[in-house]
Formats: sequence, C-alpha cells, structure tokens
Amino acid sequence: MDLFALVAELDGLLEAEAVDDYCPNGLQVEGRHRVERVVTAVSASRALFSRAVAMEADLVLVHHGILWKGQEPPRIVGSFRERLRLLLDNDISLVAYHLPLDRHLELGNAAQLARRLGLVNLEPFGEHGGAPVGVCGVFREPVPADELFTAVGEVCDREPQVFEGDRSTVSSVGIVTGAAQAQYHQAVTAGLDAYITGEATEWVLHQAAEDGVHFIAAGHYATERFGVLALGRWLAREHDLEVEFVDLPNPV
Repeated sequence: MDLFALVAELDGLLEAEAVDDYCPNGLQVEGRHRVERVVTAVSASRALFSRAVAMEADLVLVHHGILWKGQEPPRIVGSFRERLRLLLDNDISLVAYHLPLDRHLELGNAAQLARRLGLVNLEPFGEHGGAPVGVCGVFREPVPADELFTAVGEVCDREPQVFEGDRSTVSSVGIVTGAAQAQYHQAVTAGLDAYITGEATEWVLHQAAEDGVHFIAAGHYATERFGVLALGRWLAREHDLEVEFVDLPNPV
C-alpha cells in the first residue's frame, strides 16, 4: 500500500486533528513509499527500531513517537541521532498517534481496556484540551470492588496500584490511559464508582479516601498496549498487511 494513502486513511479513521495534542500525529519520519510489513509498539526507542530493521519492516506504528512539542526543532545529536539513523539508513517510516489512539471509541486504548473488563454503554469521558480522551461505562451488574481490582491486573498483566475509595461494589468506571491523574476529579464529578489510568501521583491517596471513588493505576505502558494492538489488527484485516506487535515492557 502507498505510504501517504495509508497515513491519510489512518488520520481520518482516528480523527488526528480533533484534539490538541503534545505532538504531531501521523507521519513523523518518511521512509519508503511502498508499505507491506508493519511493526507496531507502544513507544519509539532505539531497541524498537533495531528490531524493526531485523524484521525488515517498511513502517513502524507507535503510540509514543519521537517528536514532541517543546522540542521543535530538535537537535539531531546523541541518542536522538541514533534513533533517526536507524530509520533513515533503512528507509523505514515512523507513524505515531498519541491522544487520537487514546480516545477512539472502537480502537482506542481506553475503549479496548473497557471492553476487556466487561464494561458496556461506553461514552466519551475525560476532557483534555477541549475534547474527551477516554471513556466511561457501566457493568451489566455491579461487581465487588476487589473483583474489579483483580480483573484490571489480569487484563493489564500486572498488579495495579489501588487507592481505595469507599464503594464495596462498582457499577460505573471512567478510564483515561497513560498519565491522566488529573481526570480523576472528573470521575468524582460524574458520580462514577472507580477510575482507571496508568500512573498515580502523591495526592491520590488522600483524595480517593476522601472522595470515595477508587483510583486504580494499572501502568502507563500496560494500559496503552491495547490501541496499537487493535490498530494493527485493523490494518491486517482491511489492507492485508503483514503486522507484528513488538512488546518491550516498561514497569512504569
């Protein structure tokens, strides 16, 4: 498939311009224009690009790219130079979708996690920059809080850090993946029973105890694998591309 046609389709599918983001979404590094083999991953790194070279990839698709606002134009030196060299020397493209891949109601990180947990009636949730970047949903029947904590650990493949509120059962949950501690307050305002994100911060211990809404930090990396996995499956199904996910676990 043609690189630019593929990126244009992904830009439209994910509504790449619909939210104010920390980075440019879409094509970040141009490589060869014929795309047949795609490597997906959560975050750009030299380790990932080395794997992509070994796998003879035409394109690398990630959630966290290499270009971020506040670093433009970056100096092409040190480790950043080495990352770019691997792509440019091997004519590999880099495509990244950050908040668009968090918020998509079908393929997004939050929606994919919500469905794995059994949540239904998903709606946009967690405003950032004037647009929702996560989802909220409900269980068909209330579940014991401890069961939810266990289920999050099983789905995310790591034990979550839980700051308990006062709900013995949980009916409604808000999810914004990654580092979205601030959106916890929106979960409280919305009357939800629990809130799931990737990272915690110091104030959530007392805030959860006082507000009563459970705060579950399941890992930044662990909560953001789902979107690129889903998007990779979409690419393989819709365009018959060869797609492989590279898992480079991160404890954060």
